[in-house]
Amino acid sequence: MTTYTLWITGMTCDHCARTAEEALNALPGVKAQVSYEEGIARVTAPEDLGIERVIERVEAKGFKANFRKGTARPEPSGSQLK
Repeated sequence: MTTYTLWITGMTCDHCARTAEEALNALPGVKAQVSYEEGIARVTAPEDLGIERVIERVEAKGFKANFRKGTARPEPSGSQLK
């Protein structure tokens, strides 16, 4: 298992956070907690799942996401995976 901090933009309320969290938790083997207040998701996922698929799942719900493995701060602008 691998743990990521995803930085999510575009959430405007707690309902948005629940939507993102439900989408992430629907992926096989994923356990996620999304915080609207912090603008982050803490995601634990199987290593073979791939972070790209996790990010695609968030973005399919209308949000933007980026990450740095094992960190608590986002990469500077322009370094998003995609």
